[in-house]
Amino acid sequence: MSKATAIIPARMGSTRFPGKALAAETGTPMVVHVCQQAAQAESIDQVVVATDADEIADAVVEAGFGAVMTGNHPNGTSRLSEAGELLGLDESAIVVNVQGDEPEVDPGLIDAAILALASGASVGTVAVPFGEGEDPADPNIVKAIVGVVGKKKIAPGLLFTRGVTPYRRDESIEITPLKHVGLYAYSLGSLFGYLSMKPTPLEQAEQLEQLRWLEHGLRIAVAVRESAPVGIDTPEEYAAFVKRWGSSRG
Repeated sequence: MSKATAIIPARMGSTRFPGKALAAETGTPMVVHVCQQAAQAESIDQVVVATDADEIADAVVEAGFGAVMTGNHPNGTSRLSEAGELLGLDESAIVVNVQGDEPEVDPGLIDAAILALASGASVGTVAVPFGEGEDPADPNIVKAIVGVVGKKKIAPGLLFTRGVTPYRRDESIEITPLKHVGLYAYSLGSLFGYLSMKPTPLEQAEQLEQLRWLEHGLRIAVAVRESAPVGIDTPEEYAAFVKRWGSSRG
């Protein structure tokens, strides 16, 4: 498996949970938990946080990980590209966009995204079954519509949407929806290419960056796995993570 750089975009600003990247009720800042998980992936040889906040960079470096200071960006994808340039990575280098608010991310999912990329796609990502109590009709949960799943549990990505799709004209046919996990693996050159492409109608309508790849005719490969990380968006969700973290340590 090709070795890659995990880049974790992290900002201090958060509408529902300001400063969450540095929340440290476990004794470790949340963004550092993410770094520790990413470093355990077999395919990762360095972990770097891309941030616009000195406090985040200092915490990450103190924990033994890399950090680069980036400017203002409209989204994490754009921040990731600047980070790759600042690191002096070659355009053939593989980078993985790891969400900075998922302190329990499974290192195996990072490896899975890179395995999907290696199938010949422009992008590798991950999808999982819906968990108990999760509603496929919830527009805050992005659905992945995929093709036939192959031997390595990798399928072509056909569509990503906040809506409920596809329509079942024949209701006797079972369609099992998958939940998209926001992990992306690509070459740095492909990422630069993405940013040079014009935004597209579906991307803008759904507010989903990954649709730009599909609308420009590029292939996304999806690794279908069993479990997804839990994102932290609110203080209540962070408190639940702290409780799980404490329970796992007896």
